[in-house]
Amino acid sequence: MKSETENEKEDLFKDVTIPCKTAREFLDNLDLTHPRWSRQHWVFRGQNDACWELVPSLFRKWNRGTNPGLELALIRLFISNANLAQLPIPNNSLGYFSSALKPTVRELNTGVSYDFSHVVFAIAQHSGVPTRLLDFSHSPLVAAYFAIDFASLYESLGLASDQLAQYFRRCADCYTDGDDVEATIAELVDKVKLSMDNLPDEVAVWAVQAQDLGDYTSIKLLEHPFMEILPLRMQKGLFLCDTDFAEEEVQQGQKWPSLDAKLATLIETDGIYKLTMPYVEAEALHDLLTLHQFSQTVVTPSYEAVAKQTVALAYEIFGQNRETS
Repeated sequence: MKSETENEKEDLFKDVTIPCKTAREFLDNLDLTHPRWSRQHWVFRGQNDACWELVPSLFRKWNRGTNPGLELALIRLFISNANLAQLPIPNNSLGYFSSALKPTVRELNTGVSYDFSHVVFAIAQHSGVPTRLLDFSHSPLVAAYFAIDFASLYESLGLASDQLAQYFRRCADCYTDGDDVEATIAELVDKVKLSMDNLPDEVAVWAVQAQDLGDYTSIKLLEHPFMEILPLRMQKGLFLCDTDFAEEEVQQGQKWPSLDAKLATLIETDGIYKLTMPYVEAEALHDLLTLHQFSQTVVTPSYEAVAKQTVALAYEIFGQNRETS
């Protein structure tokens, strides 16, 4: 599915990649009782595409001319909108302003300093706001869940349910407007086919040894108390972030580097692994994770998710009863 250029790109983690052919093999290798995880303090991250680099969401679209104040502006707006929605942010939301001499403090050329280790950055990141934090979890099953959570990927490819609904409406409009329905359908089918050609060949779960991370790299692990933050609690979430970027050069137009090169130094200590699984095994993995009680209602809980699962399960149960009665 990928272009030759993408496939031929140097893979720094080739020697520590563990290819799994099936969903069952994938989960067996992620089982914390596996000898590979005999050392304590592994953290895990799931990614929809095994070819993706480890780049925080804020930096994926950071181009020349991007205002250095974008990160702080996003946090300020997030707090303001959370206030309008009457959603709490624990630990003093204004605490992200800081002049302390610690590695997570950043100073803009305007003289304003802020601290990206503050919990508001964690909440914003978990809620979909781009930040410099990279999501990880103590749980390999949570990482596996997010490896096959394709909502954002499908949206970027034009395959999200609302986007496909728009395609259908265009076709339906042809009947009332007298347009060529077959031509419109053919055009939309071509768009969908093109998007599907860009689906990943493999998904991945990364495993990083937290102790080695602190000993051998400038990448820090940020962990916040779970109890006041429901998403972090359910996902056993924590974050990785690099505290030694050449930010001045980046703010003048250079692209942010990925974390790959620095994390690759952990290969020598057996402190990093990359487990891959074919994309076509995603549905099978979803079923296995459901048996382990890792579903949307558990990992990203909401009343809406619980209601959706409740109705689906009820129709499944009573539908079967009606068929056998």
